[in-house]
Amino acid sequence: MRYGLSRTEFAVSAVLCLAAAGLVLPRVQAARADAARAQCTENLRKLGQACLEFEKAQGGLPPRRGGFNNGEPYSGWGAAILPHLGEEATAKKYNPKLDFFDPANKAAVETRVKPFLCPAAPAERAVRIESQASTKAANPDKDTVFTVAAAVSDYIASNGVLLPRGGYALNFNDAGQMNGNQRQPMGDNDVTPLAKITDGTSTTLLLIEQAGRPAVWRNGKKRDSDGQFGMSPNARGAWAGWGSIAFGPADAATGESPGRGDATDCAVNCNNWFGVYGFHAGGANVLMCDGAVKFVGPKLDPLTFAYLTLRDDGHAVSPNDF
Repeated sequence: MRYGLSRTEFAVSAVLCLAAAGLVLPRVQAARADAARAQCTENLRKLGQACLEFEKAQGGLPPRRGGFNNGEPYSGWGAAILPHLGEEATAKKYNPKLDFFDPANKAAVETRVKPFLCPAAPAERAVRIESQASTKAANPDKDTVFTVAAAVSDYIASNGVLLPRGGYALNFNDAGQMNGNQRQPMGDNDVTPLAKITDGTSTTLLLIEQAGRPAVWRNGKKRDSDGQFGMSPNARGAWAGWGSIAFGPADAATGESPGRGDATDCAVNCNNWFGVYGFHAGGANVLMCDGAVKFVGPKLDPLTFAYLTLRDDGHAVSPNDF
């Protein structure tokens, strides 16, 4: 009687096990990717619902940036919607009369808030801020440099449209490279009523997935950088800080914005500082002003991206265009 496997039988068994693992592993990875994408979509939907609840309560969508050129405390839409997001505990820790990077707000601002995070994006990130208190912040100490490792947000609003100076951009309604800074669904320092979105809430972008900050990502590859604005208080990527940036396309080959102005330009998954950017195969998520979340990919061309960004450019965009 023989016990155990011969060397040949063991080798065959090992090969069969490896082959089975080779079949199972891709399925497991695909299932995880699908689950991450679904959760990412749900988180963005929750943010949209919270923004709309804020609009009902306050008469307008929250300010994308608080303290923009007016000396008020630095803040953003993320902090404003906390009570409508089911994040009452964090909201109670946050004092809007102080800058988001103030020591009194440190505990709140360094808290990772799930709805602001896409699980498909790299984990354990923070936006380091070093700054003195702003002019009108309630903290009387205007000399000490405060430091905070602010928890991130993978979703961002617009504060303008950045387009190349030639090509398809010449067909855009406004002249110049930077367009429509004050014609977004969210404005600076004050609320914006939905009635101002005359292009239609279903075809105007409220938030886009722009994951991976504060790191630089171009065409799926991480690049070395200190961040878009260094450690200044206007550094983007913190859920409690300034939650907007100019939207715009990139050169598909290099990932650099604002692109070339031709058919090679890319609006999705090429540049995580200006474009739609997610860590999903085939595209990323965007939130419309009516609260609907859409998954967009290569079909979203740069000019349509620009038209979707402004609230009142008068250009009709069909849901089938993106």
